[in-house]
Amino acid sequence: MHDENRRTFLKSVGAATIGSIALTGATSATPGKGTGRGNGRGSGFPPKGITEWGDSIELGNGDISTFSTVTPSGKPKYVGIHFADGTLDDLPYAEDFESGDVEGRQIHGVWSKPFNLDFPANTPDPISYAGCGWNPGGHTPIGVYDKPHFDVHYHFYEPDVVRQIGPGVIEDLPDEKTPDGYRLIEGGAVIPAMGAHLAPEDAPEFDDRDDASEWEETLIWGVADADGDGEYENNYVEPMITLDYFRNHLDGVEKQDIAQPDVYPKDGHYPTTYTVRDLGDGGYAVLLEDFEEQSA
Repeated sequence: MHDENRRTFLKSVGAATIGSIALTGATSATPGKGTGRGNGRGSGFPPKGITEWGDSIELGNGDISTFSTVTPSGKPKYVGIHFADGTLDDLPYAEDFESGDVEGRQIHGVWSKPFNLDFPANTPDPISYAGCGWNPGGHTPIGVYDKPHFDVHYHFYEPDVVRQIGPGVIEDLPDEKTPDGYRLIEGGAVIPAMGAHLAPEDAPEFDDRDDASEWEETLIWGVADADGDGEYENNYVEPMITLDYFRNHLDGVEKQDIAQPDVYPKDGHYPTTYTVRDLGDGGYAVLLEDFEEQSA
């Protein structure tokens, strides 16, 4: 669809928007319960000795855990989410939620299992926590992100701050806060307890090209007036990754640059690349790396 029609369509979806169920009513997690860690293809990833583990939650036939790797000199190396071997098997679907066998939430007719995970103590600022969701039927906008997939928000603000983000619409975002090659989507709608979303301008899922239906993964930037000072801040990055991509399209290690804004919300280390790793019998890892120190 053309830009004008696409903007009208995306604005019409209102609060039922991408990732809107990932943080609402999130399930609590248990620290340090992950299994199968670092057993992938003999690579020992993430590296032992310099990696600490955070929260974990059981899902499918495995579990999902947070981790952070810091070099002996104190330099951040990896901040990631680990999907243990078996996690993608026997995942819950609508019938499991409807029967009450699995705890989940239904928002605008779409089932999800949202959960928040804390990162370990060695995680570099400003990364605060992971707001995640397994979306067996995808989520709105329909025809865009309605494939089974995971949302993984790496938040720069604490949960209590994020929960205070109210609804609204960003009519215009300053250029210095728009990462290169990105644009506001969904008409700039601000999702409560989350923010508005920026997606790559060339993301095929928002196009009318033949490959538009072949969405596999997208790296989203979030923006909101997170701290209530009347100014918008870039407040998270969010990989969205389909189950199909994990199972059928991921080839070893896939690494992409993360487009950067010109200004940053806080002092700290910000990732410049995002990587998805197939760890063989060790599962999968979705991680941020190549951190660069920035000042607010």
